[in-house]
Amino acid sequence: MPTGTCPECDADVHVDTDADKGDLLSCEECGTDLEVVGLDPVELDIVEEDLDDDDDEDEF
Repeated sequence: MPTGTCPECDADVHVDTDADKGDLLSCEECGTDLEVVGLDPVELDIVEEDLDDDDDEDEF
């Protein structure tokens, strides 16, 4: 099973062999939400929350 490295805690994160770019998963060590951004080798990036949606709710 391929593995990537969590950019938050440097733990090895197992990725399914049929994973595609854009797939989301979580680090088992720290719980950070991750996105598959590369496949050969496996590269993971932290999922950034879209803060614009929160701003829209505050506007009247």
